[in-house]
Amino acid sequence: MASVLPTAASPLEQAPLQVDLTPLPPMDLLASLWRGLEARADRSFFLSWPWIGTWLESIDCRPELLITRLDGEVVGLALVHARLKTRHRLLPVWTLYLHQTGDDDQDVITIEYNDVLADRRCRDRVRAACMRFLVEHGAFGGREVGEVVLGGVDAALRGQIEGLGRPVHERAAAGSAVVDLSALRASGLPFLDSLKASTARRIRRSIALYEERGKLELKAASDVDEALDFFDRCGAMHQERWTARGRPGAFAYPFFVAFHRRLIRAALPHGAVELVRIAAAGEPIGYLYNFIDRGRVYYYFSGFRFDDDNRLKPGLVSHALCIDRHLERGMDAYDFMAGDQRYKLELGQPGARIVSLAVQRPNWMLAAERPLRRLKQALSVARQRG
Repeated sequence: MASVLPTAASPLEQAPLQVDLTPLPPMDLLASLWRGLEARADRSFFLSWPWIGTWLESIDCRPELLITRLDGEVVGLALVHARLKTRHRLLPVWTLYLHQTGDDDQDVITIEYNDVLADRRCRDRVRAACMRFLVEHGAFGGREVGEVVLGGVDAALRGQIEGLGRPVHERAAAGSAVVDLSALRASGLPFLDSLKASTARRIRRSIALYEERGKLELKAASDVDEALDFFDRCGAMHQERWTARGRPGAFAYPFFVAFHRRLIRAALPHGAVELVRIAAAGEPIGYLYNFIDRGRVYYYFSGFRFDDDNRLKPGLVSHALCIDRHLERGMDAYDFMAGDQRYKLELGQPGARIVSLAVQRPNWMLAAERPLRRLKQALSVARQRG
């Protein structure tokens, strides 16, 4: 029998990683550093420089840079910010955020697929080293951090963090849905034919009803000015729907509007965002705001004109037309991202579970909070049973 010799570990597997926390460098230097690593990383749009650079230009605080090196080469980058948060109106705790500010009015832009930007050759090692550093390194900017918040991360990250031996609390969670455009293209099926018969029937009926009014068309904004106009009109439709439900809507937050107007100006000329209008007989029935990155379409925001006739489905029709557009353009996936809304799973297949995790460091205030949280949960269960 031939003997099998052990495979020698590559230098990337053997060399130690060096993780450091540094003040934020000038924007031009950081942009060059970030874009250089992007070319060697498998990452989402939310870790691309258009999003990160726009975020840094928009926020009112100055994060610190977490940088990981391997034999002197940069293999990991992340931005973290510590903010003092008062819990239960009693417990002031310095809390560390990954690619967020800790200010609800600014974090309303909602990052998803959050992570460390890491060289694909050693991604798992870099991520593990950075998570360990964040959880175990107590002082950030001279402040003793009691909790680390990882918002909008893949739920698969939780197991790795729990291995560090710290309490992990899931603050929020949602499923996601994706249309695999590559598989659909290979099957040769039109998008509607790939859906459940009942869903396809509702969409076809709605399309037919709209076309009784006139031609149904999808138009992508051709320049920044038109995109900003679409964005504002999309926001007006969005607000009308949400305020009718007694909810504020995203456009009620000035930071949300200013951030995305800045992002559209920066990213649309490079094809990294798109604003599309769907109209019947020239009258808009909906707008979609998507991110475009590495063959993936990320559906982010929308506004629809709803009608008294509930057979008209502006959302389903708008998405169906946009999915057809990107199927023809050769894109790989149409990602609805986080959210458990029914329509997402009607049009796509289940994707990653997106969560917000809070990891607690040794801290007497947080230790005192845990029994209070258990008591609150027990009281809630008792009320439900009684």
